[in-house]
Amino acid sequence: MEKIDRSNLVRDIHQAKWDEPIIFEMSVPGERGILVAKDAEIAEQESHVLANIPDSLRRKKAPALPEVVQHRVLRHYDRLSQETLGVDLNLEIGQGTCTMKYSPEINEVLTRSSKFADLHPEQDAETVQGILEIIDKADKAMQEISGMDCFTFQADGGSQAIFTIASLVRAYHEYRGEGEQRDEIITTVYSYPSDAAAPHVAGYKVKYIFSDEEGYPDFESFQTAISNRTAAFLALTRKTPVSIIKMF
Repeated sequence: MEKIDRSNLVRDIHQAKWDEPIIFEMSVPGERGILVAKDAEIAEQESHVLANIPDSLRRKKAPALPEVVQHRVLRHYDRLSQETLGVDLNLEIGQGTCTMKYSPEINEVLTRSSKFADLHPEQDAETVQGILEIIDKADKAMQEISGMDCFTFQADGGSQAIFTIASLVRAYHEYRGEGEQRDEIITTVYSYPSDAAAPHVAGYKVKYIFSDEEGYPDFESFQTAISNRTAAFLALTRKTPVSIIKMF
């Protein structure tokens, strides 16, 4: 039998496609997983804690949490996991996010370390000098690369980071007195969907441009789209594994 060279072939593999409802839609009043027995000592301590919470911060009624029996919860999240096509399973096709395609797994090992993951935002500064040094060095490196004055590390990445970008763009133009005028953000039709969705949620009008044959934004279409209402250009091209932002 002739051996097939599969080095350049995409594997015929797809993630499961379950018609899976969200956990709240599965809720059935009265269903429970494991019922934990009431402990008198814990109940007494709980009453002391609740007594110190101001009325203004207390819930008026219990939260509307889903009521689902344990085995249905396990099956639900197991099916959701099968809908995820991860980097460990397949690398040959686009997976919807540059984070999955380009981030080395060593990053996952580092971020899951208790020395990093268990840090608390309210810790005394003297106890977190290591991570503060890392943040400071990363900030200075990004300043040198980009020529900008500083960076924010508050948004982890993905959609929340793009929303943060849109918010910074708005603050920049409001500072310059052009906040109401510059109400449009340009992106490409091939960009990550959040490049359009997040600015829209932030209150911007979104204008789309197509890419040329090389996969880059068409320059003539880009020139036509730009106006005195343009706040920024936000795009992820076919060939570029990073988001590009340009403020006007």
